[in-house]
Amino acid sequence: MAVRINVHKNTNSKSLAFGKWYGYVDNDAPIGIADLAAHMSEHNTPFSPGTIAGVLTDMVHCIRELNLNSVPVKLDNLCIFKASVETNGINDLAEFTIAKGIKRIRLSAQATGDYTADELTKAGSLELSKLAKQMIDEAKEHEG
Repeated sequence: MAVRINVHKNTNSKSLAFGKWYGYVDNDAPIGIADLAAHMSEHNTPFSPGTIAGVLTDMVHCIRELNLNSVPVKLDNLCIFKASVETNGINDLAEFTIAKGIKRIRLSAQATGDYTADELTKAGSLELSKLAKQMIDEAKEHEG
């Protein structure tokens, strides 16, 4: 298992990073609750995929409900889910109202425990995607 890395070139001529190459994660399509439940049921659990899917579905609804009541939810060694807001800057505090100062509510997820960036970097491994390898090999051929 490894995190697949692909590469792309910054083609924005207005950017200070114009022409530079950057790596990014070459993710597969996301899986939903049913597929996650099926995967979890294969890991030495007595629960069926349907039971797990039901619990996960209820968990999603409960996290949403709690977050919308200003209660963050911490899933140990994964993340803390909490509500946050996008705001407009108001020059005069006396003029601040929710309608003027708040654009919208957002969901924030903050890594915690074994899932922080440092811990993931220690535990994870990286590999170039087939496409990235091909692009790099072709670039080397053009240089040589």
